[in-house]
Amino acid sequence: MKSEQKHLIVPAAEMTWEPGIYENTEMCYLWHEEETGKRAFLLKMHPGSMIPMHDHPQREIAWLLEGEVRLGEDRMRAGDFLTAGLGELHDVYTETGCLFFLFIDEDVTAAAGGDT
Repeated sequence: MKSEQKHLIVPAAEMTWEPGIYENTEMCYLWHEEETGKRAFLLKMHPGSMIPMHDHPQREIAWLLEGEVRLGEDRMRAGDFLTAGLGELHDVYTETGCLFFLFIDEDVTAAAGGDT
């Protein structure tokens, strides 16, 4: 008999925010799959915060839930979608503050046959 896996629900009242990796940011970790490294989390950037230029060794999928951000010359507004992968560099800056939902997929270098 197969063991049934149950879906995961994270009630908003049980979500915990931690200081983010970058100054003036917070993160709320929602889900992580150890075997693959896939993960989902919320990222809150307070007004005037920035994330410096960075690469994406894993596929990043982002949905901007609130606020506005600038990625280089590009602007995102609430409701906009972004995906970035290996070699797709950008920095992130917000004057207003913002809230992202992020999903990090498998390592694109491994999928391409490179080193991880």
